[in-house]
Amino acid sequence: MAAWLVVWDHIANSMLREQGRTFLPAQWVHDNITAPLGIIQDFGWFGVALFFLISGFIISDRARVEGVLEFVIKRVLRIYPMLALAVLLSCVFLAGEADLTPKNIILNLTLANYLVIPQIALVGAAWTLVIEVMFYALTASTQFMRASPHRIAFNLAFVALMVWKRGAFGANFALFAGAVSYLPILVMGQTIYWWLARSRLSAPWGLAYLLAAYGVFVWGLKEAQPGFLLVTNSYLISVAYALLLFVVLLRAKLPEWRWVRFLSDTSYSVYLLQGSIGWLVLMAMIKRAPLSVSIPAAVGATLLAAFVTHKLVELPTQRLGRRLTRNLRAWPATRSRPLKGAEEAA
Repeated sequence: MAAWLVVWDHIANSMLREQGRTFLPAQWVHDNITAPLGIIQDFGWFGVALFFLISGFIISDRARVEGVLEFVIKRVLRIYPMLALAVLLSCVFLAGEADLTPKNIILNLTLANYLVIPQIALVGAAWTLVIEVMFYALTASTQFMRASPHRIAFNLAFVALMVWKRGAFGANFALFAGAVSYLPILVMGQTIYWWLARSRLSAPWGLAYLLAAYGVFVWGLKEAQPGFLLVTNSYLISVAYALLLFVVLLRAKLPEWRWVRFLSDTSYSVYLLQGSIGWLVLMAMIKRAPLSVSIPAAVGATLLAAFVTHKLVELPTQRLGRRLTRNLRAWPATRSRPLKGAEEAA
């Protein structure tokens, strides 16, 4: 759901607006659902907030049962091979552009492009990945306390320190601190994990950590992006909706339909490829066919490409991660097994 909400925002809304076009169903959703509810960016930011919460939850489970080396190897193999393919595809589509230099390609392959000025993004959606990688690095650095839910306090203290010192070390550090300021949303997911899924936090502690994460996130927005604090352009409203939906679905007993599992398995590839494959197909068809045909074609092409890359890139690298770390598993020391399905999702 989270990844496809971002696709909806991009393919059915923002890409069309850049071409001076409007998709009537998307306009109806905006006028009757997102605008009245205060959800900005046509569900795009809501989707991002939702998968930040999910990531904070699931990565907390993996960190609880994995040693540092296993955790790092699996996360690197989960993120970077598919990212590299997405960057290379963008290079093909942007051939001849002035920004397509070896330096910028290397920066994009490592995600360091989001931490230096000027920011050159070859894969626009990848801005969220640098935040994910920061959370992975912060989690790896606190693996010495992997069985303690109070590593949450360390995470929030780190974010608060970065926000406080945001302007102290130049423009590049300010970019770093700006990315760090999104981590409290993942910490909210981490809090839900330890509180509601593992029952290792009491209600007062769980609520206190959620309020602290909220406070640090608001502070970060005030320092870096105050425009998103306005009630008419609010990040916080969408985060609140996402948190509510996440908790409700966490408690719901839903069947695991095969088509849902398929969309889940391919969601990372979809997220990375919708800005290249989806955009290419949409632009190729938009002047030749009605939007009711062009948009489904772009979505279908993205999903087909995601299915192929999931089979050829994601699954092999995940299996490689398991083989490389087969003898590194740390979970017996924690006395309880990981959550079902968490390893595949992470």
